[in-house]
Amino acid sequence: MNTPRFLVDCMLGKLARRLRALGYDTRFVRYLTDIRLVGLARYEKRILLTRDLELARKANECSLLVHSGNTETQLREVINHLNLTPQAPFTRCLQCNSLLESITRDKVKGRIPLYVEKSFHNFKECPDCKRIFWPGTHQDNLRREFETIHALNAPEKYHHTNK
Repeated sequence: MNTPRFLVDCMLGKLARRLRALGYDTRFVRYLTDIRLVGLARYEKRILLTRDLELARKANECSLLVHSGNTETQLREVINHLNLTPQAPFTRCLQCNSLLESITRDKVKGRIPLYVEKSFHNFKECPDCKRIFWPGTHQDNLRREFETIHALNAPEKYHHTNK
C-alpha cells in the first residue's frame, strides 16, 4: 500500500501539524473554494480531510470526513480509519511540510536561544521556511500522544492464571 498523502482544509490546521509530526506529507490550505480543493486532492492524489459534510460529499472517494472538534480525537479518527502508523516522525516541518535537513550546531548559533544551543546537539532546519527544530519536550509530548492513541487502538489482551 502506498503511504497516504493528505490535503487538509482550513478547519483542521492543528491536525495537519500532528500528521506532519508523524511524518505524513500533509498540505494545509486556507483559501480555496470547494471545487478547487476537490480538484487539488484528485490531481495530487491526496486524501482530503475536512469537517465540512458538503465538501466531503463533493470529494466523495478521495475524502475523509472528520467528526470531532478535538485535535487528539481527530488524529485518532484518521489513524483508526486509515490504519496509520508513524512513517518517519519529526522529519517534516510542522509549519510548511518540507522535509527537514540536518544542520550543525555552528550553523544555528545566534538563531536559537543560548540554553537550547548549549543543551542540544541534534538540529534540523527547514530548507524552505528556515525554521530550526531540536528534540525538545514538544517531541516527548507528541510521542506520548501517539503512544496513547496506539495503545487505545491495540487489541485487548486477556490475562489468565493457571489454577
